Amino acid sequence: MAVVIGALILGATTAALREIDIGSTAAGFWRVALALPILLVLTAISTKSTWQLPSKHQWLPLVVAGACFAGDLIFWHLSLIHTTLGNATFLATLSSLWVPLTALVFLRQRLSRLFLLGLTCALGGSGILVASHLSIGTGSWTGDLYGLLTGFFFTGYILAVGRCRETLSTADTMLYSSALCALILLPFMLIANVAAGEAMIPTSLTGWLSVFALAWLAHLLGQGLVAFGVGRLNTSLAAVILCLEGVGAMAVGALFYAEARGLFDLIAVVLIVTGIALAQRHMAR
Repeated sequence: MAVVIGALILGATTAALREIDIGSTAAGFWRVALALPILLVLTAISTKSTWQLPSKHQWLPLVVAGACFAGDLIFWHLSLIHTTLGNATFLATLSSLWVPLTALVFLRQRLSRLFLLGLTCALGGSGILVASHLSIGTGSWTGDLYGLLTGFFFTGYILAVGRCRETLSTADTMLYSSALCALILLPFMLIANVAAGEAMIPTSLTGWLSVFALAWLAHLLGQGLVAFGVGRLNTSLAAVILCLEGVGAMAVGALFYAEARGLFDLIAVVLIVTGIALAQRHMAR
């Protein structure tokens, strides 16, 4: 349930990117940086004894999680700029495919036919949701490449968070991986400002509200719920559940941006939910 709610929140908060008035890399930086003070307080509260830094064995998956999430944010925002919303969303959603494939090849996790059927249903539903925005052969191949890279980086993030949660709490995992992510994004934001003239600081109330929505709703709440759930679920199942991000984005688009939705969208939602149910049934066996 935590991953379900987190995925819906992550999808819904993509609308904040429509209202932002800073560069894409800066948006990623503020998303994690503004969440750090609250994560610091939560970690301090959850630490009942003396605060201890992660051990050297725990730092490796934390660094991988921070680096992969930085890559995910950079390429996700670039893909939204250089290709259609549908292409960017669907290609990023392919992390639901890369995670179980990586687990199969490198972690030797067995995937049953039932799980593969569920994965196919969920990805099929995601494709239907963004079908009207999909575009093939329009010269936006660079944006499509960015979207594909987003999925790869998010795959690394989910797998790394799963490893972190084996020995670390949700608060610790989020705090250290977010801090590392912010440190990685900071120089990229400065380079984007100097080289491309991208704004680093919001100049309007709407812009600030948007970055705070990304930080406190998308990252702190949505990503936090996903990190909590990944610690208790198989990572492959969690990746399939994240197909619900498209449902959250669809709901916000229909409610606040007058985006027309019809029967095919309902079928897509049913396919995604059915796919998740089948995948979860496989994991429960």
